[in-house]
Amino acid sequence: MAANASIFRSPAQPFQPFSATNRMRGLANGILTALLFLLIKQKLIFMYPLPSWAMFELGKAPVYWKTMNGLPPTSGEKLKLFYNPEASKLAPNEEFGIAFNGGFNQPIMCGGEPRQMLKKARGKVDNPIYTIQICIPKHAVNLIFSFTNGVDWDGPYRLQFQVPKAWQNRPIEFFNQGLAEELSKEGACDRAIFPDTSIVVDRCAMIGNLSKEGGDRCSLDWVPGCMDPTSHLYNPLANVDDGSCPLDSDVEE
Repeated sequence: MAANASIFRSPAQPFQPFSATNRMRGLANGILTALLFLLIKQKLIFMYPLPSWAMFELGKAPVYWKTMNGLPPTSGEKLKLFYNPEASKLAPNEEFGIAFNGGFNQPIMCGGEPRQMLKKARGKVDNPIYTIQICIPKHAVNLIFSFTNGVDWDGPYRLQFQVPKAWQNRPIEFFNQGLAEELSKEGACDRAIFPDTSIVVDRCAMIGNLSKEGGDRCSLDWVPGCMDPTSHLYNPLANVDDGSCPLDSDVEE
């Protein structure tokens, strides 16, 4: 159920309206208090299991996710989170909808600034759902996250990641140190957690007319090129066909 934000923010730090230049900074000071609280209590945050899509879509489960390769969430891979506020009775904000706030390994790692989620309309009968993109850092072992409408909160949730086999017996200090190095680079958190909206698109180079599948977000690993193994222009690293493979008629000419 959605919880009142009083335990997450000071009354002196109300949620500020979102603007085009500064959408999510109104909660920053209050969120830091919440993150410290969650850091102390994070052992009480249980791992969230993946529900069925039917349960999620019907509003029986608040969170669903999927990965690009169909495998469980894994360090170094990509993840898409879905949120159905109907399941937790969290009323979307009329201006921005729902915002996501989360951190890797511990709440303070990329937490502190809620990020606007993309609203996915489902017609007149069903209420909308919301999505956000996650590029999991290589040293991340879990994601602790919550959702807010600016006043009330739903969460925290904890999503566990699979780590490379070579690292499975390493202590948590190894991952925290590596994660700190990864996220110390400028813009690292913006690349790790980014909205499914045009807020990010203007920072990224888009390829062709991939508007239906990826034009409303920034995919960080698009490699355009010829994907035909029989072509002399074949690029084994390409994962997006850019039309550079010559047609049979071109070869004959």
